[in-house]
Parts: sequence; structure tokens; C-alpha cells
Amino acid sequence: MLIKSLKLNDYRVYAGENFFDLTPRARYGEMRPIVLFGGLNGAGKTSLLSGVRLVLYGRAALGDAVSLKRYDQYLLESIHRPRGRAIGPKGASIEMVFSYAKLGEESEFRVLRSWEKAGASVKEFIEIWENGTEVQGLNYDQAQGFLNELIPIGVSELFFFDGEKIAKLADETGGSALEYSIKKLLGLDVVERLSGDLTVLNRNVAKLALSSDVTDQIKGMESKLDVLRSGAASLRTKIESFREERAAVLADLSAMEKVVADRGGHFSMSRKGLEERLSGLNEEKQQIERQIMEFLADSAPLSLCAEFAERVVSQIDADLQGQSGAAAVEALKAQADAIQKRLKKSLSPDAFSLVQAEFSNSIKKLSSGQAQVVHDLTFTQAGSIRASFSQASAQSRLMADLFARVSAIEDELDDLGVSLARAPDDALVRADFESLQALQRKLGGLDNAIETLKEEGRILAQDAVDVARKLDKLYAEAGKSIDQGRVLGYIERTSAFVEDFVSVTAKKKVSDLEEQFSHCFARLARKDDLHLRVRIDPESFHVSLLDDDGRVLGKDELSAGERQIFAISILEALAKTAGRHLPMIIDTPLGRLDSKHRSKLISNYFPVASHQMIILSTDTEVDEEFYAQLSPNVARAYQLDYNPKTGSTSAVEGYFWQSRKAG
Repeated sequence: MLIKSLKLNDYRVYAGENFFDLTPRARYGEMRPIVLFGGLNGAGKTSLLSGVRLVLYGRAALGDAVSLKRYDQYLLESIHRPRGRAIGPKGASIEMVFSYAKLGEESEFRVLRSWEKAGASVKEFIEIWENGTEVQGLNYDQAQGFLNELIPIGVSELFFFDGEKIAKLADETGGSALEYSIKKLLGLDVVERLSGDLTVLNRNVAKLALSSDVTDQIKGMESKLDVLRSGAASLRTKIESFREERAAVLADLSAMEKVVADRGGHFSMSRKGLEERLSGLNEEKQQIERQIMEFLADSAPLSLCAEFAERVVSQIDADLQGQSGAAAVEALKAQADAIQKRLKKSLSPDAFSLVQAEFSNSIKKLSSGQAQVVHDLTFTQAGSIRASFSQASAQSRLMADLFARVSAIEDELDDLGVSLARAPDDALVRADFESLQALQRKLGGLDNAIETLKEEGRILAQDAVDVARKLDKLYAEAGKSIDQGRVLGYIERTSAFVEDFVSVTAKKKVSDLEEQFSHCFARLARKDDLHLRVRIDPESFHVSLLDDDGRVLGKDELSAGERQIFAISILEALAKTAGRHLPMIIDTPLGRLDSKHRSKLISNYFPVASHQMIILSTDTEVDEEFYAQLSPNVARAYQLDYNPKTGSTSAVEGYFWQSRKAG
């Protein structure tokens, strides 16, 4: 894939039409792959990255669990709002032209995603052209599916990323972000959902013909498992809360250290009322989000396919009616046979033949009029399905109210944030060192609390595994004595196939990933850095860092620069292992690197990581010295200038030290 151009029209800080030629070009006989964007914070660099993701993926660009209402709100907020004007644009659009090779043939695609205000809501449109001809016959969902199939979002996450993702990979100690990326690369997130669905299906089938004794045992086990799951979910919530608090304390600690180094600063001590309200709103928001997650884990997702549900219920009703008709025909056949036996004794052979033929023709006509049964269900099973669809509709309505409340809370939180920012300081810092020590003690307490919760979680997880095994054993025993044994066999074989697929795929990809990481890190690290390699467990996906002697290292043993280089090396290794020929877009990648690590990245990463490298940088990341080092590989450069009076950004060709208006 090669991105040829990007056009932003009234999108976020970009007023009117803004066209960017992104095609790499050759100079002095050598291809230059880098397109460099420079801009101060708030000038619209991140909007370029979000624009590329939005034009390709729509709602999915914001995350897996973003509601349609929240997405519509995002689109409305993304329409440019000029300052000093009462009336602004009614809509916005993003257009991207790119080439893409399919089955050895390269095609040019043009994708236009546009949206406009429609009262309090928004109307969105997707148009796609292939080699200059508009792709016809696609509705919105089909057009989005076309783009998703062309460039899967899970793969794109390895090529389009920002400094925040690098920092998350660099700083995290548990490895969850890396595990998520590996599973996305392998497609194992989908396989995990399939495996879980098969387990649920297996239990539901086995439950159909259980004895009351076994049913009671299963209910007891399921109840115990639910308690353990609830406990585990509660622990995860607490751990996540502590981690967020720890990150906040760590940021405060860093800020306080700077205050102490600068001989003091200012802070406000009279914000108790605002902060209490802020805390209360955050707590209410968390409670609502937990309610939403409970609905999403129940029947609510079925509301996404309301039309399908109506068709299913209609077909089930037809099937039940067909089953009743078939039973009536069978009863009629039996009655006809009995009548014929009685008539045979009193009628002549010729007369009896005529009677027999009439009966046969009548029954054939009745049988031929019967519709074919698609779902062979009992009335109880049909009622259960109807109840699930009804519950999904009710939960969907409740979720809409909950999302509305979350939106209102977020608006109030924004207002409180502004109020807190404007609140006057009450006193000068009088005890900087005491505050520093208090933060350090709090950080230590949070670390201990997190470790304690993790240990509780490990115990709960082991108990849950033991209960689940006993439960599976009960279902397996019950399954041997019921008519659904054949179905259970299919489920068991499918589950085994899924496990084999995961095992074989994971081992191969993990081995490739380990090798790619070693090459990438060695190319980007300084001479005095550690020579790292990674070892990834293909079953648990736990990642271990190893030095030259094979000793396992913790992330905290690495310097900030080494952690940053580790994260970039992992992302490059993931991208290479994915096997896709995609451009790379990277936002603010050099923020925490020293000059030597930056020089390594500029020389050994940006020019070779991809055939097209789009870099979004500030003037302090790629300064005059580093620009001179990078410029032999730069095909195009744009400077983004933000005008606070108009609230808009204009683009000029060139970089901070040499620029001219883009044509």
C-alpha cells in the first residue's frame, strides 16, 4: 500500500480544503521514503493520524466498544469551528487516495468519508472509487466491510501509531499491551472469542437432558464460578484503578521533583469542593460503565441485529406451525388406514381401489402443501430464543439512557477541569520536601496494594480453573447420555482444531517475532546499550527480556531511552512479522530519547522501516541538527502553523527553517 494524497475539508483545526501530497519521490537517483510534518503542540499533527484512521475505519478507529451515539458526537465535534464566526461549516470530509496490490495487480483507490449535521444527529457517507470508477451497489456497512477486508484494522495498528502507544509499551511492566498486539497480529483475539462461544454452546447442549441431581450440581458449580468471576472482575477493576492512581502519583512525583529542583512553585489548596464533586462524578461514571459492561456481557449485543432477530422469530413461528401441520397429516394417514381396512371387507375390489386412490391423492395434496421446517425446535426452545431477543431490546434502551448520562458527566467533568485550572492558588508551597516524601510513600503503598491484589487474583483464578474443570466434567458425563451427543462431538472436535491452530500458528509467529526484535533492537541501540533479545511463551504470550548472558531483566532495569528503543523495536518487529507492505505513520516518536538514541533512529529506522514513512514531529524532536541528518531521506516536508485568532491551521511546504506556501 502507498498513500498518495490526503485531503482534509473542515476537519478539526483544518479550515476549508487542505491537500497533502504524500507520495515519496526519487532525488539524485535514490528513492526518499520520508514525508515529514512539523508543528507545535495543538497544530494538528495528531489530527492527520486520526484522519487516516477515520477515513479507513470509521467508528472502529475510536476503539472496540465505542457506541454509535459517542461516534456521532465525535463526528460532530470534528467539524471545524472557526473562532469569531457565529455560523460554521455544516459538515466535514476526509479523502484519501492510495494504491494497493491485490493478487499481484496494483489498483488505485480513492476513499471519501463525509458527514454533515442533521439536527442533533449526523449523517455519514462513504464513497469508494477503484481505478477511477466508483464502486457501485454498496450500502454503508458493505462499503465499510470492503475497506476492513482490504486493510484489517488489527494489522493497521502495527503501522499507524503515536508516541502514546510507544510510551505505553515502554513503561508497562505487566506486558498486557504487548500481549494484545501479538494476539491482534495472530488473529487470536477472534479465536479466543470462538473458543469461549464453543464452551458456552457445549454447556447449553449438555444441559438439555440432565437429571435433576446433576442439574443441581451444575447450578451449584455455576453459581460458585459466577462468584469467582465476579471477584476476579472486582480485583481487575481495583488493580486498574490503583494503576491509574499510581500513574497519576508518578506524574505528580516527577512534577514535584522538578519543583524542588527549581526551588519551589505554586499550588492551590482551596479546591476541596470542586475536587469532591470531581471525585463523585468519576465514581458515578465508573459505576455506569460497569453497568454498561454487564449489559454488553449479557443479551444487549443481540440488539445490533434486530432485523435478523425478526426474521429468526418469524421463521421459528413458521416452523412450529409446520410441525403441527405435519403431525396432523400423520394422524390423518393413520385414520385413513383404519377406515380402509374396514371398507375393504364390505366393498368390491374395484370400488375399494377407487376409495383407496381418493384417500391417497388427498393425503398427497395435504403433504405437498407443508412448508419445510428450517429450525427443528421445541416450544420451550423457541420461547427461550424469543425471550433473549426481547431482553436484548430492553437492555439496548437502558444502555442508551446510560450512555446519555455518561456523556452528560463527561461534559460536567470538562467544565470542572476548566474551573480547577482557573481556581486561584491559596498559598505558596511551604513543605516541598514533605510533599515529595508523602508522594514517595504513597507510591510505595500503591505498589504493595497492587501486588497484594495480584496475589489474590492468582488464587481466585486457580479456584475458578478448578471449578470450571469440574463443571466441564459434569457436562461431559451428562453429554454421554443425551441425544445431543453428536452435536457435542462436533463441538469437541472443533475446539480441538482451534487449540491446534492456535498452538501451531503461535509457535511460528512468535519465533519470527523474537528473531525480528533482535535485529531491530541491535540496529537502533547505542553501542553502550544492553544487547537485548526477547523470549515469548507461545501459550501464555508472556514476554521476557534477556541480556547477553541469558539473564532475565525487568523493565525497571532499562533506562528511559532503552525502554523507548525497546518499544519501537517491538512495533517494527510486529509490523515485519505481519507480512503486510503498508506505510508507517508515527506521531511524536522522539520525545523521551537522548541525542544518541535519536541519531540512531534517524539513521537506522526512519529511512528503512517502510517504503513510506510519515513522521509527525515538533521542532524540539527533529530540530535543526537532526533535520540536517534526516533530510537526505526526506521526499516532502510540511510545516503546520496554527493561528489562535482564527482557530485554524494552515500548511506550508518545507520545515521550520525553510518553508513556502503549499500549492
